Amino acid sequence: MDEQIDQEELERIVASMTDNQQAHFKMLITALVQCYADGGPSAVVVRGYAEDPIAEVLTVNAGAMDAMKLMLSANDFFNYLSLRDAPPREEFN
Repeated sequence: MDEQIDQEELERIVASMTDNQQAHFKMLITALVQCYADGGPSAVVVRGYAEDPIAEVLTVNAGAMDAMKLMLSANDFFNYLSLRDAPPREEFN
């Protein structure tokens, strides 16, 4: 990950955010910082563009196996979200 930005650019980006975006950003940063504490949780951040098949995966306080377990949990969660409003199987016959 070579895309570091300087303090001035970071401040410019944050200043241009809406109040809701700043609140969400604060929540995200708080959650990530907690992962760096001793005994803190782990995190997997997937970054990319939806139309691009390649994504960047960043882990915090997680080895490969922990990251895989977190990604599988996320997959289960998104499957649940996509199926929770689906009609019962019986209605497909």
